[in-house]
Amino acid sequence: MSDDKKPAPANNQQGVDTSLDDNKEHGLNFPCDYPVKAMGPNTEAFVTEMFDLVKKHCPDLKREDITTRASGSATYQSVTLPVKAESRDHLIGIYQDLKNHKDVKWTL
Repeated sequence: MSDDKKPAPANNQQGVDTSLDDNKEHGLNFPCDYPVKAMGPNTEAFVTEMFDLVKKHCPDLKREDITTRASGSATYQSVTLPVKAESRDHLIGIYQDLKNHKDVKWTL
């Protein structure tokens, strides 16, 4: 067994791994541009709801910056919302709100 074990990740009070905070090695150097993706029904209402939800966290988000892509069956769509992530906790807040939305099937 190697003596080069990596230390256990640091966790904040919510138990979230904070070892990637402002970590250039993993590509997260805050603030940074980050593409938040949510998948759900292929409707305009879903796009509007995702925009409104994320805009609460990122007031500078513009509707015209959002991109969408329909699934092969056109039943679902992915909605990409480019945000300026201020911190890991900022991203966690966005993703928690997305995951709590009734129509979001999954997030990336």
